[in-house]
Amino acid sequence: MDLKQLRYFVAVAEQGSVSAAARQLFMSQPPLSTQIRQLEEELSCRLFNRDGRRFILTDAGKLLYERTQGLLAMADSMEKELRDFREGACGTLRLGAVSSICGVDLSEWLGAFWKDYPAVRIEISEQNTYQLLEQLRGHRLDLAIIRTPFLSNGLQCRTLRQEQMAAVGRKSAFENVYGKIPDTLSIEALENVPLIIYRRWEPPLTELMREKGLTPDYFCICDDARTVVSLAETGIGIGIVPDSSANGMGDESCCVEIADPKFRSSIVAAVCSGSYLPSVVRLFLDYLPQSETFSAN
Repeated sequence: MDLKQLRYFVAVAEQGSVSAAARQLFMSQPPLSTQIRQLEEELSCRLFNRDGRRFILTDAGKLLYERTQGLLAMADSMEKELRDFREGACGTLRLGAVSSICGVDLSEWLGAFWKDYPAVRIEISEQNTYQLLEQLRGHRLDLAIIRTPFLSNGLQCRTLRQEQMAAVGRKSAFENVYGKIPDTLSIEALENVPLIIYRRWEPPLTELMREKGLTPDYFCICDDARTVVSLAETGIGIGIVPDSSANGMGDESCCVEIADPKFRSSIVAAVCSGSYLPSVVRLFLDYLPQSETFSAN
């Protein structure tokens, strides 16, 4: 039994057939079938039940599949570590970042990093926090710069910056609701106001308002802070977003800070706990704000 044989086994297990696995592995079916049969003979147990062309894992196969994931991950990590050691401050930095950080901040950090390490190539994935977390946990990213709140299980995180949440919208909308454009707003001031909110901010704001005996009026709930800002600028409601997400609004719109210490957002750099950290990632981390050291949450 060797690593190549285990990779063949995993491909058949995940594809559910030898033909599909063979296509994925860019090989013909007969040698793949032979490798699976030899693996079963070596282990003296059946790994798959055959149902026509379908290959279904037996209990023994499920156990081997579970154990194989760890073995292959270790092998891949070792290979990557050795390649990284050989290349030094070269290679590619696979970086994910939420849109609100992809302007001035990320450009400054990457610009300073590039001046010192021009041989490093950079791949940037710009998506929302949940999409980036999926890529990070799937090891398709080395580092993700994301925004709280999120479940940090299996991650090591460093807080780069904290922001207050803000209310955004047309100036006329604020004047209609409050009689003027306020300097700041309290949580209480958001009651009976038609709110436009990014879905992930609905639970914390709802909980804060309930603690104060208030009921929010969510006029619109959506899945992107940029959509919140865009809708709020039409004047149909007051949007709730992190302060930095309000950058670039038009002259007829405004941003008012929500002055409550419990209603904040943090920009966080995250990596997977227990995974090998490529040297390019360790180097890049030195160019990020040092407000908090990495620690498992």
